Amino acid sequence: MAYKIFNLIILSMCVSTVSLTITKSKFFSFLRYWVNKRNERLGALLSCSYCMSHWVATFFVILLYIYSPIIMVTNILLIDAIITIFATISLATIITGIMHFSILKM
Repeated sequence: MAYKIFNLIILSMCVSTVSLTITKSKFFSFLRYWVNKRNERLGALLSCSYCMSHWVATFFVILLYIYSPIIMVTNILLIDAIITIFATISLATIITGIMHFSILKM
């Protein structure tokens, strides 16, 4: 069970980093601008790191299922995946908050 918690922490750090990179970095600013011109709702999604973390966590859990990021085992795959996704999002939100706080203190 300890390795599953460790996997969850690593997965959450990845989700947080990818979400922040997509939503805040200059590297993806052209993509955010382009999408926002075509669809305002999708543009808002690409500007909100919390919103983006839901999609990134879902993508990672589905993509990495073979590496067993599932933290809960109820023998119902959909429920296990949903629990893992939201646990990842929760932890990623905390990590993102810590990163924002540490940047603001500089």
